[in-house]
Amino acid sequence: MSILVLCPTRGRPEAVHEAANSLIETRRHGSTQLVAVIDHDDPGADVYVGQANSSYEFMFPVHSGGMVAALNAAAMEAIEKRPEVSILGFVGDDHRFRTQGWDEVITDTLRRPGYAYAYDGFWHKGEIPTQIFISAAIVSALGYMALPDCHHLYVDNAWREVAERAGVLHYKPELLIEHMHPAIGKAEWDEGHKRVNSQEMYSRDRAAFEAWKASGRASEDVRKVRQVLGRATITTR
Repeated sequence: MSILVLCPTRGRPEAVHEAANSLIETRRHGSTQLVAVIDHDDPGADVYVGQANSSYEFMFPVHSGGMVAALNAAAMEAIEKRPEVSILGFVGDDHRFRTQGWDEVITDTLRRPGYAYAYDGFWHKGEIPTQIFISAAIVSALGYMALPDCHHLYVDNAWREVAERAGVLHYKPELLIEHMHPAIGKAEWDEGHKRVNSQEMYSRDRAAFEAWKASGRASEDVRKVRQVLGRATITTR
């Protein structure tokens, strides 16, 4: 089993470099990798590419705009081109891996398909998975990694909604993947943070999340996850 961590980013090549270094310094397995998911029109694209050689890989997925679209395009491309990857992770470029051997814990946790996430240094009871690791089989079955109705926010609520209802949500409080977010005083508010954390964005994505639940599509996604679990149970017997 191997883990591929996707890191959507825009305008923050140094932040990705720090995130990647924290992963390398704490991973147990050399196959655990971080891939920067970069927009084609990012003015810092050349910087990302130039520093990727020793610390991380990069992708320029074709997508319709926004973090969720970029993450989903990258996830589906990874599933198609990297059959050896069994777990897809998501972190922002403002996450930092702090616990030694975290990837071994995640791998052991997801021997059976599911969702897993770590303590982020803020949500002490794990209320919101601000980073996530999902079995590739589940992503493939759903056809997405993050709820495509959303642009940037409320995808963590959707992960929890589906995984809890399917009975495959695993919170690992012994692991710390720290979220260096300005909302909790761990970074300065830059233009990127301001743009994606605006009230307009909150309102839009919350409405999309609630509509997804109300429409019955959330229940359909839970059913798809349970089908994956059923196939996994049969395979391992």
